[in-house]
Amino acid sequence: MTQLYDREVPYARVIFCDADAYDAGYISPEAIAGRIEVKGRGGTRLQPGVDMLMQAKDFPKDAPILLITDGMIEDDLVVRREHAYLLPRGCRLPFRAKGDVFYYER
Repeated sequence: MTQLYDREVPYARVIFCDADAYDAGYISPEAIAGRIEVKGRGGTRLQPGVDMLMQAKDFPKDAPILLITDGMIEDDLVVRREHAYLLPRGCRLPFRAKGDVFYYER
């Protein structure tokens, strides 16, 4: 698998999963850095957000997905394309990841 961080990405599609999944549209990585804060309260369901991307007509069929989470998500998440997870150091996923897992310092 090509490493996600090796790709030139002019824009990223941002989907937030809170009480409901909502689409923030395409945002440049520079605009995302430092502006979007991940707030984990646990119990988040990411599947609606993944499904929203899979059904979006303007989301490339071969685009990878980066799931940014605190790890307190459903244990039956299904992602049927190249993907990776980004978690705060010290957090874990509730399942064995099929995609790469990257950690960051809070």
